[in-house]
Order: sequence, then C-alpha cells, then structure tokens
Amino acid sequence: MKTRRTRILAIFFTILLAVGLAGCGSSGSDKASSSGKNEITLALWDANQKPAMEEMSKAFMKENPNIKVNVELTPWDQYWTKLQAAATGGNMADVFWMSPEQIFTYAQGDALLDLNDKIKADKFDMTKYPENLVDALKVDDKQLAIPKDNSTVALWYNKDLFDKAGVSYPDDTWTWDTWMDAAKKLTDKKAGVYGMLAPNNGQNFIYNLIYQNGSDFFTEDGKKSLYDSPKTIEAVEYGTEFIKKGYSPSIADFSNTTPDQYFESGKAAMVTAGSWMNSEYLSIDGLNVGVAPMPKKADHGTISAGMGYSIAAKTKNPDAAWKFVQYMGGKDANLIQSKSGAAISAYDGTQQPYVDKFPTIDAQVFVDAAKYGHSSYMVPSRADWLSMEEDMMINIFSGQISAKKGCTELAKQINDVIANQK
Repeated sequence: MKTRRTRILAIFFTILLAVGLAGCGSSGSDKASSSGKNEITLALWDANQKPAMEEMSKAFMKENPNIKVNVELTPWDQYWTKLQAAATGGNMADVFWMSPEQIFTYAQGDALLDLNDKIKADKFDMTKYPENLVDALKVDDKQLAIPKDNSTVALWYNKDLFDKAGVSYPDDTWTWDTWMDAAKKLTDKKAGVYGMLAPNNGQNFIYNLIYQNGSDFFTEDGKKSLYDSPKTIEAVEYGTEFIKKGYSPSIADFSNTTPDQYFESGKAAMVTAGSWMNSEYLSIDGLNVGVAPMPKKADHGTISAGMGYSIAAKTKNPDAAWKFVQYMGGKDANLIQSKSGAAISAYDGTQQPYVDKFPTIDAQVFVDAAKYGHSSYMVPSRADWLSMEEDMMINIFSGQISAKKGCTELAKQINDVIANQK
C-alpha cells in the first residue's frame, strides 16, 4: 500500500506538472531585470556548499557582467516540496540542483530543459565527466543535467582501535576474508567495541557489496531484477555475517544508535561511509581516523552518485541559464568547488584541491573510487520498489528471513512492479 500510494502521488504530481507548465513561462529570448541585466536564480539545498556556489557565481558574473546570479538556499527537507510547487506553479528557479533519484519525475512532467542541442551546438565536452554520472542524468537519451560532483563510498577506520588490537590498517589488498577476519579481531565485547558496522543501508553498505561481488541490480535490458542472482544473494548474506557473528550491532541496536554515533564515539573500528562525511568525522575531537578503498571480492565496487545542474524547461532566460551552467560545469568553477572541500568535483582533473583539503586522511581514495563506481541502481522504477527493498532488508538483516529467501522474494516484487508499468 505504501508503494502504491507513492506511485499514485508521483503520477498525480506529473499530471499537475504538465498542466502547470503548459500554461506558464516562456522559452523565448532572455528577459532582462530592471537593472538591464539578465537575472537568473540558482537553487540548492546544502548550506555547507552555499559559500562555494556563491564564489563560483561571482567568478561567472565577473566574466559575464550582463548576467546577475542569485543563489537561493532551501534546506533538504523542504527543497523537493518547494521545487515541485514551483514546477506546478510555473515559477521554478532558472537553474537548480538535480538528483538522479528525482530526475525521472521531473522528466515525466517536462519540467527540465533538454540540453542535447545546446551541448552539440557549443561542442560542450561531456567526456570530461565519469560516464556513469552523465548517464544517471539522462532520461530517454535526453541530457537533463550537467554533472556537478561525484560521491563515492570507502572504508573508514579508527586508527587507535586498530593499534590497540594490533591489526594492520586497511589497504587496497583487502578482500572480504581480510575484512571479516579484521572485524573479529577488532571486536571487544567487554569494552563495548564492535569491529564493523553493518546496517541495513543500501547506499552506504549493501549496494557496495553487490557491486563488489560482480553483480548488479538489473539485467542489461532493465527488464528483470537481479536480486535473486547467486552473486547478489551471496553479497547480502556476507553483509549479514557481521551481525550474526557479533562483530556488528544488531538492527535493533541501530534503531537506538546510528552507525555514525557508534563510529564517532569510538565504539566501532570500521564503517563504510561516503566522501560527504569527511568534514564531520574529522571535526570530532579525539577521533583518529583513516580511510581506505572498499575491500574487494570480484572488484572494489562502490556506488558513485553525483548531483547535476538542471535548467527549467520554461525559464525566461534560457541563454543566460545555459551560459551559467556551462561555466558551473567547467574547469574553473570545479576547481573552486574542490578547494571548498564540500564535494568531489565531477570535471576531470579538478579533484586535487579536494584531496589537499583533508591532509590527515588519504582523500584520494574517494577520487579513485570513481574508476570502479556504479550508479545502475538509479532507475525510473526505483521510487516504486524502494520501500519494498527497505522492508525486506530489515527482515533479512534482523534474521527474520534468510538472504536467499528474502532476495528471491524481493526480486519477484520488483519484477511485478516493472511488469505493471508496461
């Protein structure tokens, strides 16, 4: 019922979006403000990144004095609600951050400008970005956003706990066997310390295991779930072993204390977490941490997901908005973004300032992870089966059902969702 309601709401929003866009806005010549400048707005959700976005916008305006850019911040928990309302009302920001998970909904409502013709006309080089990020911001071969950044996941570890247990720090030679063995040695039940944190979290933990084991989420044609494949089942089973063996808190424990709280309080030796956690982990007094590549089975696999800059389909300033997006997606702006340390820039060759921002850890690990990163879990049907996946993983990781039985049932549920969408 929960998923069905989600789908109904998505369909309802798409209809409203189409109706709203049909009667509002104009895609004609750029409109000037009272100051005589073309005025555009950039909408975003992360306060930590606002200073960098403002600095990038100022650099753009210096090169383009006839265009004024206003940076508008809306907190994450309000951002998508506000964007949907703006889309149906025909008053979206000219340029805004777009997530691969949300892009399908806005594409269905024709709210996003198709950038293919502009990319071709200006010979804008899309090969400067990781291919999976470019593809994640496409719908029906339409490029609906230019990549902004890239987020990857790695293995964070507490150096002090490793030193105390006499365990060597993780490196790129670690395998699943090394990982499990280290978790055993690092677990100290008397001290209340766990060797590893294994939550039922897709993007931070489970998805990465699936990719590491050489599996994926769907067949190449996207018509069949691979959750029931032997490699996927093996990956999920491996994740649950940390809990079964007592090396990780239980799902019930995680309902009271989050993985971050365990790790930041020194009660866990290892956790898989993203590049977005650098500033938080490194700000904790007394927390001596390092970061290493994800352990491998078939590969080091990790999720690789980034945001993009989209343009409203009915912006009154399409030329100015595109000129701005070209700049924001270019080398100079990406260098500014990297220097802020708030995100790993997507543009090739601009990541070093990000690495330099965090001298106490090997932040290059997150940059290199893009080479074996995946984002194939981002599919149009995801919103319709995500709650099914979350519920099943709770059952599997809490031991109520085996990984084989749970994953097989989940594949069937997802396949039914796909079949009903035809």
